[in-house]
Amino acid sequence: MAKKAQEKVTASPVVPMGYSQLLTQVAGHTFEATNAAAVGLLQDAGEGCVFKPLGKPECGVRELNFYESLAAAIATQAEADAGANNLNGAGGEGKDETDQSLLAALAAHVPRYYGQLKLVVNQREHTFIKLEDLTHGMAKPCVMDVKIGRRTWDPLSSLQKRTIEEQKYALCKQNLGLCLPGFQVYCPDEQQPEHTVLIRKGRDYGKSLDVMGFQKALALFFNASCSSSNILLHEVLNQLRSIRNWFKRQRLFHFYASSLLICYDFEQLQKLATSNSKVSLHNGFHADAAEPVLPTKSKDWIRVRCIDFAHIFPAEDGQPDHNYMFGLQSLIDIVEAMLHL
Repeated sequence: MAKKAQEKVTASPVVPMGYSQLLTQVAGHTFEATNAAAVGLLQDAGEGCVFKPLGKPECGVRELNFYESLAAAIATQAEADAGANNLNGAGGEGKDETDQSLLAALAAHVPRYYGQLKLVVNQREHTFIKLEDLTHGMAKPCVMDVKIGRRTWDPLSSLQKRTIEEQKYALCKQNLGLCLPGFQVYCPDEQQPEHTVLIRKGRDYGKSLDVMGFQKALALFFNASCSSSNILLHEVLNQLRSIRNWFKRQRLFHFYASSLLICYDFEQLQKLATSNSKVSLHNGFHADAAEPVLPTKSKDWIRVRCIDFAHIFPAEDGQPDHNYMFGLQSLIDIVEAMLHL
């Protein structure tokens, strides 16, 4: 009886007032009904933040240190920008300043970081990283976690860990440098197109994919059959290319087992499709001469960000991160193909 009672309690995690389980989490460590120590992502009641548990000590410290380093670089760059007019070209920037400036430039491609805090979840205290909720304000958030790179084990991994990682998502990872731990997407109901359905896919689905299957999964996620999907794809492509530009320049880190989180609001995509249909021609006449109601700026409802920094290490011999860039380029190639570029 005691065991059953415990399972009943942990089936719905006990979290502090004002917090709840993040319903849009599609990958990573999650809450488990029979393991009170297993903790997933949390969200607040409306501030637009998510809370990521640190996890294993060495990995958690590494990720926390990365966010702290990024925050310090942003602050340093802000001070440098504020005092730029007083420099008058005197002296040159040293290597540390260049590295700080480059690291600060990554901020545009990473969820905003608000520090760390401790919360009691399932009667146990855990340390969380407080981050921007990339789906905040979205009515129908579509979310995809894409892990980047052929190699997903870091330099400190044991031989056993390396072997396990090499076997996971093998077809996609070795051919594309990509794997798909999970996603959720809102789509029109095939039987009743005026209604939407929510589709969620997890790691088992991702592990079953070959290259063609991965491409089909992206087409499903981006609602490629929707008349307005090209606008979505173009904005995603622009953000992916911007991330690629940063990786081409940086020689600071190598990113292992890091992901890109792609988010968009299906409701905005629907509004865009409706606007397009209203101004389309029918028998030579506009169906609706009124000015179309366009959704908000695309960057406000389409977001691509780098996440998961528990396995970041200094770049070996100052080399580019070819492993990450290979996977990123594969993703860009697929999106370009969907746009027929």
